[in-house]
Amino acid sequence: MSEPHRLISIGLDELQAFQELYKRDWPTYCAEFYCLDNFIRFLVAEPEIKNLKAYSLAEHRSDGLFIFVDRYQLFVGSLNSTNGGVARVLQLLDWSMGFKCSSIPTRHYDALSRVVREKCLEVEYDDITKLYFMPAARALQMELNVPSGFVLRSLRVKDAALINADWPNRHEGSLYFVKRQIKMCVNVGLYEESTQRLVAWCLRLQGGYLGALQVRNTHKRRGFGSLVATAMALRIAGLKQDVMALVNPENNPSCSMFDKLGFQVIDHCHWLRTLPVAGNFSWPDGE
Repeated sequence: MSEPHRLISIGLDELQAFQELYKRDWPTYCAEFYCLDNFIRFLVAEPEIKNLKAYSLAEHRSDGLFIFVDRYQLFVGSLNSTNGGVARVLQLLDWSMGFKCSSIPTRHYDALSRVVREKCLEVEYDDITKLYFMPAARALQMELNVPSGFVLRSLRVKDAALINADWPNRHEGSLYFVKRQIKMCVNVGLYEESTQRLVAWCLRLQGGYLGALQVRNTHKRRGFGSLVATAMALRIAGLKQDVMALVNPENNPSCSMFDKLGFQVIDHCHWLRTLPVAGNFSWPDGE
């Protein structure tokens, strides 16, 4: 029997069982459900994927409590935000290399911030985002009109360098991240037919959200952001999945775009970055 208050590794079978728990009161726990869904897909496709670990606590398995440590990123979920399970599992992690705590549902934010304070961790940023949501049935009704001279298709791994270079949130290790998301998740790019130049794109993040949605400066103000967002929504809905996006409340153009597309704000999620305790850490190339 596992000892209480110790991290335990969890595998595919248990992750899949946890995912079923998060179907209740839909879409209350859609953030946790799709986070599990995407990492399960990763592990099915590549069982020995590097630097990806899933943990729980024996005494909180009935809550579906999980933590994913994906290199420097941390994802957490639980059906119970009041019994201390999230804080306990966060306390047991090694924070020495710093974490990018990603798309943390608001119901778990107090536990996260308390652990950060208790461990006296230095915080680089602490941001909140709106959780935009659209049911798959509604997304499948969206109209997609591609202008003449352009074509929509899945991104190529060779596009990753350009996407990473233009990404305002690029950072050490992000090129590997972009390559992996292109290989492992649904995505879309808008290309000029004549030159095959990539002019707009959208990825799907680990948590299942639309992300890294961007239009090249030379092609802005032509509705291409809405176009690739719509294309992504249709692709995700085609998998019989609902569609989510996270947007900073101060990003008025993006908020306006998702509002006009018919998404609804149903919750908020947090992004909190803690700095390494003892100097910077560099991820090996390709990891």
